[in-house]
Amino acid sequence: MTSMTPEEYDYIVIGAGSAGSVLANRLSEKRDCTVLLLEAGSRDWSPYIHIPAALIKAVGNPSLDWCYLAEPDPTRGGKVDLWPAGRVLGGSSSINGMLYVRGAPQDFDDWAMAGCAGWSYQDVLPHFKRLERTLLGDSAYRGRDGGLCVEPLRSKHELATIFDAAAQRAGIPWNEDYNGAQQEGISAPQVTQRWGRRWSAARAFIDPARKRSNLRIQTRAQVTRLLFEQHVCRGVEYRRGAQLHTAHARRETLLCAGSLGSPQILMRSGIGPAAALRELGVQPLVDRAAVGGNLCEHPEAMVSIDVNVPTYNTEIGGPRTIWHLANWLLFARGPATSPYPHSVAFARSQPEATRPDIQIMLGPFAFSFTEAGIVPYEKPAVSAAINVSYPQSRGRVSLRSADPAAPPRIEHGLLSSETDLDGLIRGAELCRRIFSEPEFAPYRIAERLPGPAVQTRDEWVDYLRRTVFLGYHPVGTCRMGSDPDAVVDPQLRVRGVERLRVVDASIMPGPISGNTNGATMMIADRAASLILQSSRAA
Repeated sequence: MTSMTPEEYDYIVIGAGSAGSVLANRLSEKRDCTVLLLEAGSRDWSPYIHIPAALIKAVGNPSLDWCYLAEPDPTRGGKVDLWPAGRVLGGSSSINGMLYVRGAPQDFDDWAMAGCAGWSYQDVLPHFKRLERTLLGDSAYRGRDGGLCVEPLRSKHELATIFDAAAQRAGIPWNEDYNGAQQEGISAPQVTQRWGRRWSAARAFIDPARKRSNLRIQTRAQVTRLLFEQHVCRGVEYRRGAQLHTAHARRETLLCAGSLGSPQILMRSGIGPAAALRELGVQPLVDRAAVGGNLCEHPEAMVSIDVNVPTYNTEIGGPRTIWHLANWLLFARGPATSPYPHSVAFARSQPEATRPDIQIMLGPFAFSFTEAGIVPYEKPAVSAAINVSYPQSRGRVSLRSADPAAPPRIEHGLLSSETDLDGLIRGAELCRRIFSEPEFAPYRIAERLPGPAVQTRDEWVDYLRRTVFLGYHPVGTCRMGSDPDAVVDPQLRVRGVERLRVVDASIMPGPISGNTNGATMMIADRAASLILQSSRAA
């Protein structure tokens, strides 16, 4: 490979995913600065991105997904998980389930109380509002003029309405807007769509900025390492095809490669556990053991019943696929508009819980997760996916090799905490109770998962260790904090070096309640404000 003449920009943004898209848009609004946006993947042209129901073809697709495989999980019989990460403009917002969740207001207050000044709910609420374009909820909490379209589900399955009623009978209150004043309750889903089509971060924030002369978007550009003079980050080296390029940043380099990608790039550049880096032939620059650690993920369990009405998993394949595609193209209606959840609940798994600690998502589907991706069930069924909102289990991302083409080592015992197991059991028993309510009697055939044989705690534990899967919400591997072990400070500056920030879900101190895409975009919007304030001060 040969190296070309260095390019120079004011800001270099690494990764055009949920965070990078927002950041590049905000920074390039300032016309007197130049921005380079680097994305290892390609343009977002695939129909698997834009047709919501086609997400099962996007996850695990190597043209759109990094398709990382974890190490065998000893807490689940050595199961090997697929850890998806978007490898395309829009990043994971181009292949995710589109459910829009901000997190509970208390989550951000917890960040502030843990030493992350400026990240309380009142601090971050203006950024959530600036991003959104929605007619949902109260304008005191919701945004009306942003780039991110958040809409109700276009075609709600009849059994989702039944689930809503049964959940309320089981004690979960109705909540008109779980992204409003409070999160608790059963609600209709809010999705990142526009007229039944996926509305990714690329659609929302890259497309409006694409024609700006001060923004350069470079796809198929994989960053190999960050470039330093002493402890000052001067830019990046990246590979595009057989060519090696160098780009310099006059002001700052902004790492937005996600919870799996950002720690890899830091470690390859010498920021991480020094002894482990030396073993791989990487010269340490900053010895920071926390880089790649604190990997958090929501463990998810499934309760499912067979039903006597058609469900969306049975609509996949065959001649009806053509009808559903036509319905989507002409009217933006029908199963093709559908991500997984048709009802969403945030609930307390036990009366003494001080806040909702489980999330429940009802889908008119049945499927299984494999190393290859998502595999549909062949009979009509509905499924409730339950996750523990604040899991205590932790993992780590580390380098397998100094080679930028080598996948990371992902180690995570998803069920290493008995507390997490107990939360899943309580959530699953609540869902079993909901499916047993009178509202489901005309539709229920039998319990499919876990089945009536599972009753005792030991039987639940055995079932969960065989079947629990990932929520696809990794966070925490470049943890923000004010303590000496934190990877970034509350300004998102990497500790120990200058002119380098991490801006993505990896900076979250811990898990939040619900899906993480919305909070990731908020982080980027707040980061843009911090960066521009810093630039003005300089």
